[in-house]
Parts: sequence; structure tokens; C-alpha cells
Amino acid sequence: MAQSTTEHWRPAAPGTGNRLMALLGEFAAGLEEWPDALWQLDEAALGEVVGSMLRITARAENVAALATADALGRGTVANSTATGAPAWVARQATGVDPAVVRRVGVVGVDCADPRNQVVVDALADGSASVPVATAALRQVPLILPQLPTADRDDLLGRYLSLSDYGARTLRELTTRILGEYAPQQLVRDEERQQDCESVFWADLPSGLTRFVAELSSGHAAMVKHALRALSAPAPVEAQAGTSVAERDTRTPAKRRADALVRLVDTAAGVLDGTSSRPVGEFGGTAKILVTLDLNTLYEGLRETGRLSQHGSDDGRSAPTYLPGIGRTTDGDHLDAGTLRRLACDADLIPAVLGTDSEPLDVGRAKRLFTGGLRTAIIHRDRHCTFPGCDRPPDWCDAHHVTPWWAGGETNLGNAALLCARHHTIVHRDLLTAQVTTTGVTWDLTPGLMPTWPGQRPAA
Repeated sequence: MAQSTTEHWRPAAPGTGNRLMALLGEFAAGLEEWPDALWQLDEAALGEVVGSMLRITARAENVAALATADALGRGTVANSTATGAPAWVARQATGVDPAVVRRVGVVGVDCADPRNQVVVDALADGSASVPVATAALRQVPLILPQLPTADRDDLLGRYLSLSDYGARTLRELTTRILGEYAPQQLVRDEERQQDCESVFWADLPSGLTRFVAELSSGHAAMVKHALRALSAPAPVEAQAGTSVAERDTRTPAKRRADALVRLVDTAAGVLDGTSSRPVGEFGGTAKILVTLDLNTLYEGLRETGRLSQHGSDDGRSAPTYLPGIGRTTDGDHLDAGTLRRLACDADLIPAVLGTDSEPLDVGRAKRLFTGGLRTAIIHRDRHCTFPGCDRPPDWCDAHHVTPWWAGGETNLGNAALLCARHHTIVHRDLLTAQVTTTGVTWDLTPGLMPTWPGQRPAA
């Protein structure tokens, strides 16, 4: 029989269980009276009721999960007719949200496993919530095989320490952990994601068309940032005889749809040379500002790194940057390889931080191969210049052979057409090439790309 979870922490004094059961019944009965008594409370008391009830709810969910684990350890669930812990919990909690019932049952099962003692302790002392424990127990088994040097309890503790933060922080933590322990894995993930990208559309009965796009983290960051930048509310001009502009009544979804159409319309105009409306008229900017450390920019991908943050090292302070990855203003974490590829030719401005998180350089916005210069590159290269690739110019980026961050100039002698796939590979493997007036010859030896101003390619 499994060991009871109550034996894992400080036992209560004799008689405490009976006393608490009496209080539980009294409290449950009192909850039925609360709605009719709220009118008797002043404003400060109402606020206290709201805060206390929500804290009680979270703490009660923890106790419910631990009680479920104890019931599993004693054989109570096995001896019942329930099909498992979630079903057993559902029988005890009629009328409760099924999602809550399920996560209490699932976390209860995991807490009955001696390997998850760190989760049991966090729920018992209230430092973690059941939803966060659910995320930790779901994510750690997925990333642990990729991190042979990481400690399982340490990874669980990282997630459990984020109970004070929102769901988005929990979603980002996996990327941040991989950036610390295995930055190369992030590069491989981005490449696999790009291979699986898709866009499709379907005509709806209403006459509308639904577009669905599944993009890699790097490409999604570019699209999301552009749509957010161009979809801010735009007040309607004041009517004649009035001086007050009317507010923008479009929904956020409609504003994003308008932004997407504007982006496509403008891009099409630029490609065929008929665009007469500057992007600046849209308001805002579609440039991505990425915060990354100096080592990420200049030293290539690092095998390991330490989470750099302000405040304590308990995981609760907001990170400023991670060695090996960077953070966009929209909160997306991108690996160094993706950042290098975007910073090379995408309209992305890096804010480079020093060892004390001081800004060293906010980048150069005008460094792209455009207009006649891009035409000259296409005329010379004709297609992707990577050995064996013949993807057409419209599928290619104009790549700085000596990166702009290493002092490379934006001119014909430092340019090469690369399709998206090979552009990613060049920055992943730090490849370099020889450029002549007649073409580009790539050296496929990894690590030869200059990564510091004035540095010469390795011999």
C-alpha cells in the first residue's frame, strides 16, 4: 500500500482532524448565509470578503488535491466503485466545475507518487496552486528528456515558484528553461516548426473566408508584432461643428483584420511598384524591438547559461534576458539562431544589453537590401546561392555575408540570396562565403562567420 501523503510533512496534534471537520461543516453552512448578508457590510468589508473568499478557494483546492492523494494512499479510491481518482472526486463534489474536479483528481494522483514530493510540499505550505502544479507536472516530463543535465525537482520547482504570475508566464517558462539548459534545442525546434508551417483558408456559409495560419515561433513573433502595431484604436475624425473625435468602435478582432489587409495591400504595392501609401500612415511601427545580451549577439549559441534576473534567485523575479535567447516587446522568447536570422535582414532592431543589463546599442534600422541594390543582387545570383538550391528570388532574403552586427556593409559585395531554409542554416552553423562580381561560393565549414566587429573569418 502506498504511503499516506500526510506522513510527508509535520503531523498535526491529536484531535486536530475532528476539530477541523467540525469547523468545515460550520464554514460550509455559513457560506449559504453569506449572499443574504452582504448588504450589511461596508465597502472595506466587501473588499475583504472578495479577497478572503478567493484565497480560501485556492487554498481549499490544494487541500482537496492532497486529500485525494491521501485517499489513494489508503486504498479508499481503489476500494470504491469509482473508475479512478477524478471520478472519485466528482462523486464528492457534485455541482463543481468539471475542469476543477478533473485537475484536483489528476494532481491528487501525481501527489500520491513519491517522486513528486516537491509538489506535495508546495501545495501543503501554499506556495503553489493546483493549476500551477498541473502545468508543472505536464511540462516537466516533456522537456526533461531534452535536458540530461537538469534535475527533475529543480525543474518542478521552477514552475511551482510561478504561482504569483499569469498563464502566459507559465507558457513561456519552457522556452526560458530550454534557453538556459539547451539553447541548441530551441534552434532545432524552430527549424522543425518551420518545416510544419501551413496557411489554408475555407469559404464559410456566411460569405466570409476563414484563414488559418500555423507558424513557427520566430515567424509568428513577426506577424503578431506587425498586427499589434497596426491595429491600435484609431479615433474617427470629428463631425462638422464638433471638436471631439469619436472613439474607434471596431472590435479588437476587426482592427487586427483591417491591419492584416493593410499589410498585404501595402506589401503587394511595394512588390509591383504601385504603392503610394507609406506605412507610416498606419500609425505605429512594424519593427520588432528585441532585448538580448551581448554574448547572444556576438558569441554564437552557448551550450548552457544562467538565468539573469533582477532581485532574488527564487525564480519569482522578472528576467531581463537569458544567455542564448532574447525577448521581444510582445513578450515572445526567441532563440539566438532565429534572432540572428531576423536581425540580419528582417526589419528588427536589437536592444543590446551589457553584463549589468545596461543598454549598449539600440541597433541600426536602415541596413536592409532594398530597391536597386536588391535588383542587382537578384540579377547576379538569380536564385538561392546555397549549394544545390534553386529557389527563386521571390522566395529569398538578401543575406549579409559579413553580418551587419560584425561591421558588415550593406552593399553588393557583402550580399547573397538565401531562401528561408538555408538562411536559417547559415546562421545556425555560422557559415560564410566568398562573394565576387559573378556569384557567391559558400564554405560549409561551421563556425567561420565573423561574430565581432573587425573579426576575420576563421582559417
